[in-house]
Amino acid sequence: MKLAVCLYKLFPFGGLARDCVRILSLCYAKGAQVDVFVMQCEGEIPEGFNVEVIKPKGLTNHSKVANYIEQIKPKLAKGSYDLVIGFNKMPGLDLYYAADPCYIDKVKKQSNYPVMQFSGRVKFYCKNEHAVFGSESKTIGLMISDIERDKFKQHYKTPEHRLVMLPPGIDPNRKRSDDWQSGRSQFRTQFQLEDDDIVMLMVGSGFKRKGVDRVILGLAALSPALRKKTKLFVLGEDTIPVFENQAKQLGVGENVTFFGGRSDVPEFLLGTDLFLHPARKENTGTVILEALVAGLPAFVSGACGYAGHIIKSEAGLVSLEPFDQKAFNLQLASMLDKTKLQQWSDKALDYAETEDLYSMPQKVAAIIETMVKERPLDYDKQGKK
Repeated sequence: MKLAVCLYKLFPFGGLARDCVRILSLCYAKGAQVDVFVMQCEGEIPEGFNVEVIKPKGLTNHSKVANYIEQIKPKLAKGSYDLVIGFNKMPGLDLYYAADPCYIDKVKKQSNYPVMQFSGRVKFYCKNEHAVFGSESKTIGLMISDIERDKFKQHYKTPEHRLVMLPPGIDPNRKRSDDWQSGRSQFRTQFQLEDDDIVMLMVGSGFKRKGVDRVILGLAALSPALRKKTKLFVLGEDTIPVFENQAKQLGVGENVTFFGGRSDVPEFLLGTDLFLHPARKENTGTVILEALVAGLPAFVSGACGYAGHIIKSEAGLVSLEPFDQKAFNLQLASMLDKTKLQQWSDKALDYAETEDLYSMPQKVAAIIETMVKERPLDYDKQGKK
């Protein structure tokens, strides 16, 4: 089984990249050859991955993506691949892992769409999305959000059989361990936290999209007594000084700590008290479920695809859409109570034991194997053997 994988960026702190690695590592373990074409690669290359870094030309992001696609076309054509798998939208895919939301739905809702639709950027990304989801395409879309699935069906009339729903794929290692209390104690000692300190946690790169500014505003709106014992830890990559300055200007600079990208996220999930993800847009929000299975209550926006799991589990709160900062501030303040947080934590742990939140990588690997076995042999593509 020879697989080609198309992914813009392979780096250790990206949720999409981690999903890619977990899925294709299972395929490699079954004997597959895994060739990965990326524009950027950071960190250690996973075992069995043959990574080729494409250096795209162009002045804008979309022109670089276009050049990347043009450069990999001949490589895919000559590679005699059994399957071409994409983790970003582009033409020529057999299988697409739909981690990104519906682009055309998003841009059509913007007030300046009548003008934007003629821009090179919008036309390019719409063309790529149509190549994947258009009714005449043969690409199978692996869907991780039923909300986004319905949007693709609405805009592209994609046949039902080409949209395959997946369960979540949380790494079971994220579940709370038996010795979690020891780990939590060590964490809080390491960061000099008092017993009555309440630590809020945010995880994810792209701070504006994740809503870091919203949380800083919520923190500043707390009563002086509650604000004094409340801290915010932020993990992820972005332009940190912008948000540090916001916190300082609002008088909560000492309450907020930015850690950058970290590989020890599980320790933070165990050591903190409340997970926050008031994202402006989020196809799913895998880290929301990672928090739940670690027993960490969550407060997320209704824009998150996985917000329904918070509602179903009763392990936190979901802010209503459209987002209202004043309402968010009031809800946040109401959550910062040790008794309530413990009750939500118990609910989260119960949910982690009763719901299938883990099997996505195995399901996708099985789909890949089945597609390779069942697809007709294309002599022009495969070459006569």
